[in-house]
Amino acid sequence: MGKRVVLGVLMGALMVVSTGCSEECVDAFDCTNKKGTPGQGKKWACVENECVTQDDTPQPGHGDAGTQTDAGTQTDAGTQTDAGTEVDAGTQTDAGTEVDAGTMTLQEGAACSNTNSCMAGLYCDGSGGSRTCQPLHIAVTRKLSGANTTEAVVVRYKTPGSNPATGTSDVTKLSEGTGQSRFPRWNKDGTAVAFVDASGNTVTLVTRNIPLVAAQKTELTTATAAGTSDFRYMEWAPSASIAWATQTGASVSGISTIPGTGGDVQTLSTAGVFPSWAADGTSLAYSSGGVGLLTRAPGAASGTPVTGAGAQSEQPLHNAANNILLYLSVDTSKPASEQTEQFGTDAVPLSQLYTIAASGGTPELIAATTEVDATNAAGPVRTYIANHTWSPVGTHVAYVRVFYVKTAAGGVICSGTADCGGRQGNAIYVRGIGTDGKPTGSELLLANEATLPSFSPDGRFIAYSSGGRLRVQQINPAATDEASLKVGDVITHTWPNSTVSTGGGDDDRPRWQPRGP
Repeated sequence: MGKRVVLGVLMGALMVVSTGCSEECVDAFDCTNKKGTPGQGKKWACVENECVTQDDTPQPGHGDAGTQTDAGTQTDAGTQTDAGTEVDAGTQTDAGTEVDAGTMTLQEGAACSNTNSCMAGLYCDGSGGSRTCQPLHIAVTRKLSGANTTEAVVVRYKTPGSNPATGTSDVTKLSEGTGQSRFPRWNKDGTAVAFVDASGNTVTLVTRNIPLVAAQKTELTTATAAGTSDFRYMEWAPSASIAWATQTGASVSGISTIPGTGGDVQTLSTAGVFPSWAADGTSLAYSSGGVGLLTRAPGAASGTPVTGAGAQSEQPLHNAANNILLYLSVDTSKPASEQTEQFGTDAVPLSQLYTIAASGGTPELIAATTEVDATNAAGPVRTYIANHTWSPVGTHVAYVRVFYVKTAAGGVICSGTADCGGRQGNAIYVRGIGTDGKPTGSELLLANEATLPSFSPDGRFIAYSSGGRLRVQQINPAATDEASLKVGDVITHTWPNSTVSTGGGDDDRPRWQPRGP
């Protein structure tokens, strides 16, 4: 679809998370938000759902202050739509969120029996009687410096035990060969990762368990056997099956699946891209050129168009809490000449961000295209939306707002120069969303010159790419302004001789380890 730059804003609606805690607190950050600073030499702790002060002595995993923020990335690839009218019917709603009935009071390093008892950002890691709460992993594709080589890797979102939190220079490569790998995706329990392994002479879809064991991998299918040259827009969690879009040459179209434990490849649709599993793990949504959004119920022969979304809708995304879709579409009330912009050789849709019920209905506008700085010498700075994502708990969305100026030769993405009034091209915003899919506040700026935002499963952290680096920012879900949105400093991961890959758009989005059971 060409290059996309995305600017996102966070609405400050109060995030309600079902945690089993009382109204006073879920974790220490709630105490700070409600009661302010605890005093010199003291810190807040959420103990039995009540805020209490403790001596501020170092404890494993308590506190998350990060490292310096920095410059961002170039624009990244958008989507590839296609032709087709394939089907479907998924209207299934589902209950709950990924943050559930645990107490969420155990700090990093504490012994645990299940993840729900660990605080936000942590996972009950280990086996047998030695399980402890440890920082969640993030899976991402990195690009090696000086080589056109990519590697699928996993990394903890912060250095375990660090206080304040820091990024890490350590990454774990998923493939064991010398060739390329890419597009890592988690299973719903956070215990295994699927990725494309091209380290040999064959492109293969494989899975590996976490923690990694040498020479342990499951080969699910080769690209040739699956009728594709690559596994594009791949998704696994929350389903037991992995879905992807088929690539033939430069064309990407058609949805296929395979069980995550191995089995036969099933073709769900001969047309369509961007499959997104609903929380039930059996129905999904996708988009198809000329049709728009479709859903497919389990066992259905074809997909069903989502009434009301429009034929130019694309990239539908489910969250884990309800059956509302987040998607992109142009403003069809404008003339066709104002619905796209030419950026070099690419005609890019000037997308806006919407929500709609998967069963169909009236779209809700979340983030519109805009014109700002009308007095700018080079003309108004314009924006469109890209690289959108849900918080899994369904209370917020994040997206990139792309800033550009229009010239006689077409659009030019901003890069901090005078012709854009000093504005950068990509900015991430966060916005609150109600249970009805409507926005609940203003969009809030999270990061300039940044792209590909990704929420942690508990909705308390956002990972993104900026300046070629993976960065993680803790957020306050109850924030109503930009000043209170970010909690602590950003965590920056510095990997020698490599950077985060962003050229594949959503294929390269960082993926958080689900908290699982």
